[in-house]
Amino acid sequence: MSDERTPLHPRAELGELPVNGTAVPFHDTGEPGDFGSTIVLVHGTGGSTESHYRTVYPMLAARHRVIGIDVQPTDDSTMDDLTQQIEAVITQRVPGAPVHLVGYSLGAVLTARIAGRSPQLVQTLTLIAGWIKTDKHQRLRNTIWTALMESDGGRTLQEFQILMAHHPQFLRTRPDGDLERLISNRTFRPGIAGEMRINFDADISLEIEQISAPTLVIGCLQDQMVPIMHSYQLFGGIRNARLAEVDAGHAVTVERPAQVFMLIDDFVREPEAVADGEMIPALTI
Repeated sequence: MSDERTPLHPRAELGELPVNGTAVPFHDTGEPGDFGSTIVLVHGTGGSTESHYRTVYPMLAARHRVIGIDVQPTDDSTMDDLTQQIEAVITQRVPGAPVHLVGYSLGAVLTARIAGRSPQLVQTLTLIAGWIKTDKHQRLRNTIWTALMESDGGRTLQEFQILMAHHPQFLRTRPDGDLERLISNRTFRPGIAGEMRINFDADISLEIEQISAPTLVIGCLQDQMVPIMHSYQLFGGIRNARLAEVDAGHAVTVERPAQVFMLIDDFVREPEAVADGEMIPALTI
């Protein structure tokens, strides 16, 4: 199959799975039927496995089978549509075996929903910069995003996204060329309006109560998109959960990829090493 995407690891297969008439791309370092430790990565709004896990994916792939799923939204997509895509890839690529499910941002909302509704698919759950129910603060940001997109969807929206996504100190320390590349490379793919609508109305309160898999919640101390309060709510609302705080903005997989890798790797190898209800000690160097 011809594929213009870039492999994120030498062993990664670039494939597609048809789901309800939509071709859902994936990156997979294993083969269907492999029953070893399998980590499944789900990206956030407007992203992909490459844009949100570019560095994290190969680090994890050095120790685990890793599947990155690129959900394919349309302007009319529902949360059901996106979770069905994720579940279909999991059941086709890892039939009959639970996986270590990792979600970032909107991906955390979707994966938590799956863990609550389809517990047989999930061995462990990692939620990065996620939330349970969209609040007024998030809706205000989404409203501004929509107004900027409808006005021209250009440079101002790109700058707004970078401003909201990153830790202020991260932006202050970027060379001018790096900062310009961050801004100019921020693109808005087809279907993002549907994802933003899902963001605006997200509410997985009922599913959170049903999650039974050991869960790691990763919250970002400088997050302006999904303030860390939301991670505290996930931590308090999920049985058998532990919490890690990272000094980063919402774009934690870009700002702190090695720390994200370390947290996921440690957790999936020994999920109960940190007890339910405990904080993971802060990283010290």
